[in-house]
Amino acid sequence: MRSFRILFVFFLLFFFWSTTFALFSAPDFISQFQAQQDNLSSSAKLSFYKKVLANLRLLILRNRDDAEQVKLYTALETYVSTQIEHLWPTTAAVVSFTLESSVPQMSIPNVDLERVRVAWLSWHNTERATKSLTPFTYNSALEWTATTWAQHLADIRAASHKRKSTDRYYSYASIKDWFLDQWIVFSWEAVFTENIWWNFYSCKKTDCTDDFIKAIKKSRTFFMSEKGKSYKPHYNAIIGDFSTIGLGVSLVGNKYYLVSHYTTALQ
Repeated sequence: MRSFRILFVFFLLFFFWSTTFALFSAPDFISQFQAQQDNLSSSAKLSFYKKVLANLRLLILRNRDDAEQVKLYTALETYVSTQIEHLWPTTAAVVSFTLESSVPQMSIPNVDLERVRVAWLSWHNTERATKSLTPFTYNSALEWTATTWAQHLADIRAASHKRKSTDRYYSYASIKDWFLDQWIVFSWEAVFTENIWWNFYSCKKTDCTDDFIKAIKKSRTFFMSEKGKSYKPHYNAIIGDFSTIGLGVSLVGNKYYLVSHYTTALQ
């Protein structure tokens, strides 16, 4: 029980550190990390190390646009990885494979995803310009969360905002909790929303970029079709008081599931 309490306290410390963008320096983090060695059983250590390593790798992905943050998280990831390799050499390769495969990444065969991102951002900002609104900037963290949810929609073969079975389709509180589970923390007064849709897509060319952009434009057309209507939640996201956007798309068979995330500010 004592080891569990220590593990839980240290997990809270790590969570606070990660969501406040490295309140501790790397030496402080490593010092506190090492201080737990004598108080945990071998199995508890391995479990905790794997959790910390997973979170560090996700933080690297989340903050890949910030060179200083990536440098810090990478240094800590290297340290924790070295500890695992030293203490549990037979499990190191398995841990690495498991964690790498768990990181959500948008991947569409034979498609230049950078062109897809540019197109999606451009369509939004073109409409915002007609209303003299500040253009969106693209955010890697929101691409991560959008891709995670798009993969879920592809798995269940349905377009849904529901994070819990008890939700009435769109629950702001549930979605906020879900973002927190992805290690995405919004600023205190930030607002956010998401647009989701699906449509058909198929391509067997060596370069399917134009075909895929044409396919997802159908989702954009659906969102834009609400313009001028009294009920226009998808269109309101496009022209809403948000500053950042991220796109996620997942394929299953001849369908794609698209998710677009929007927020005013990340912490």
